[in-house]
Amino acid sequence: MGPGLDMVGKRMTIRLHRAEGGYRDIVGVLESPTDLRKRDGSLAHFDPDDIAIWREIMAPVGRAGHGAPLSQRIREIEVVANETWPAKTQEQFGGWLLRSSGKFTMRANSVLPLGQPPYGEPGKSITEAISHVVDFYRGAKLTPVFHIPLPTYSELDTYLAEQGWTKKISADVMVADIDLSQIVSKPGWEIADSPTDEWLHVQEDFGVAEIMKSAPALYAALRIDSHLVAVGRAAIYENWSVFSRFFVKKEFRGQGFGRDLIRYLSRESILQGATKTMLQVDSANSVAIRLYENEGFRRHHSYVYRTLDALAESKDAC
Repeated sequence: MGPGLDMVGKRMTIRLHRAEGGYRDIVGVLESPTDLRKRDGSLAHFDPDDIAIWREIMAPVGRAGHGAPLSQRIREIEVVANETWPAKTQEQFGGWLLRSSGKFTMRANSVLPLGQPPYGEPGKSITEAISHVVDFYRGAKLTPVFHIPLPTYSELDTYLAEQGWTKKISADVMVADIDLSQIVSKPGWEIADSPTDEWLHVQEDFGVAEIMKSAPALYAALRIDSHLVAVGRAAIYENWSVFSRFFVKKEFRGQGFGRDLIRYLSRESILQGATKTMLQVDSANSVAIRLYENEGFRRHHSYVYRTLDALAESKDAC
């Protein structure tokens, strides 16, 4: 059933079945139960019987990464990222979240501070809290790791560095509002709500398949000559869509498929109610950062992972 007279004047996206198979999407303001006024002023006529799905596009409550104090926005975004990549085991330790999931992912095997700075309110002295962290991860046969959002917990980062914890990764968190003017439909793209073995094989993601499947998400893929050449994931949480696992095979790079993947998943995310997107990227990956910036993403904050190697731990014990 399509939108009724009560929806006239509302902005919406409508997905229509094609007679030859597949779908096409139209976006605009509904003028009647069979007509939609598009952004360029043209009128798109459609048969309500051809509708696969439709959704009203709600005005964003707030722009991505704007509105609240920076520390509060960072916390919101880090919580969203955690909810869309959930660890198998999570232990609340004061204002710290201890996560473990096996050896395949650093995010789901690290401590995330979420309390007030400077240290995130672990509920104990900083030395006692760190000792608990070390015991927690050693008990799980994992390397102790801190995931430190910056600049909120810069003092915690400095303290850990002084105690011999090694910086392993520095990443930027980038955010964007979904831009309807960039939503396009191109042939060859496929979408699913669960990763297939073929999708997982592209990046050998079998080790994190359980984590990915434990949160609602969309899995996009581009097929050329019966082979998947580009893939990406968009996990939906409230009005956020969190992009991850973007990959284009080397021989197909430089053809705009990365850009198309962003736009395709943005379109699909709107159909799930998302209005904002976010992603994490290695701070040293200038090529990817430039692509994301060209697609409207902007840097919101950064984070680092710090690990405790065996040498540093034995020195601390002396």
